[in-house]
Amino acid sequence: MKVFFTKEKQWLEKWDDFVSENDRGSHLILSDWLQSYQSYGFDFEIGLFLENEKIVGGYGAVIAKMAFFKFYIVPHGPIFRDNFEENISFGISELYLRAKKLKCCYAQYSIPFSINKLIKANSYNTNIRSKIKNLGTEGSLFKHIYSSYGINWLGFNTASNPEELLQQFALQPRRNINLAYRNHIEITYPEIEEDCKLAYSIIEDNAKFGNYSVRAFEDFKNTMLNLIAKKRAFLLTVNFAGEIKGAAFVVDCGNYLTYISGGTKKEKPDLNIGYVIHWEIIKKAYGLGYKGYNISMGGSKGVQDFKSKFMAQSILFDTPHYHMVLKPNIFKIYLFLNTYFKKNKERISVILKKIK
Repeated sequence: MKVFFTKEKQWLEKWDDFVSENDRGSHLILSDWLQSYQSYGFDFEIGLFLENEKIVGGYGAVIAKMAFFKFYIVPHGPIFRDNFEENISFGISELYLRAKKLKCCYAQYSIPFSINKLIKANSYNTNIRSKIKNLGTEGSLFKHIYSSYGINWLGFNTASNPEELLQQFALQPRRNINLAYRNHIEITYPEIEEDCKLAYSIIEDNAKFGNYSVRAFEDFKNTMLNLIAKKRAFLLTVNFAGEIKGAAFVVDCGNYLTYISGGTKKEKPDLNIGYVIHWEIIKKAYGLGYKGYNISMGGSKGVQDFKSKFMAQSILFDTPHYHMVLKPNIFKIYLFLNTYFKKNKERISVILKKIK
């Protein structure tokens, strides 16, 4: 099996196709997503495993650099084509050797293990875990790169079309979805920077109001615009009386749609815009022939309760995170310093930008 590491455009395009078409793929390892960390001064690369010049597996890595610390983080994977899963230990061994060669003090990877039948196609069976024994310690010690840990899955197997699915919803969400459309709302999909910035401002405003963080538009715009241009993502807006009332950013990868972030204007009377956003995404997923929708993990209790109204099931991967400490003394220094920045992502971002 041929192994090499690259950032060449032609291979990035082939990698993105591989990730998008693979049920175990994730937007977290699309090349544009990996490049988004460059706004923090980080680097990235992809590791490819080839058979007869065809990609059969690989991973995307963020190379996080903070002063004299360097970390090798694979947010999701390695992933392989069907019938090549047995090579996962080989892939992780190559990951370890690559991190050592780049003189990183720490390496981390996250594999979607699960025995849940709802996401069988999107995960590895846990019996494969025995093949990575002694290839890392369970757990994540580097928290500044989001790594996959589960999927909030709404499967479509019980309904052949959106109308059938809607009838399975509880009375409240079904009623609110229907009420929202009576207001003659308009759904749009902005693509140019000015329109995307206006739509994304709704998402940023919601984050401020809810006291949680999202990436600033200026830091994230290149990733967003590139993904939209490549038809790997879209911004959806809900408009009423000529004004944007809600917006959501959604990525198309792994043969399903994933809700990344969204927001609505908090007004009375309530136009039920949040219900419309997810219902429009669900209809789009059906139109693409997908088998489900990832409404995304996380959020406050209120957000999680809202998502549950769409019959989504939050499925945690089984011990997905593994790490390797490559330079113990240096990593101990990092852990000591890191205690001062815990639970303060915005402050970390500011510091990272100053030292990049």
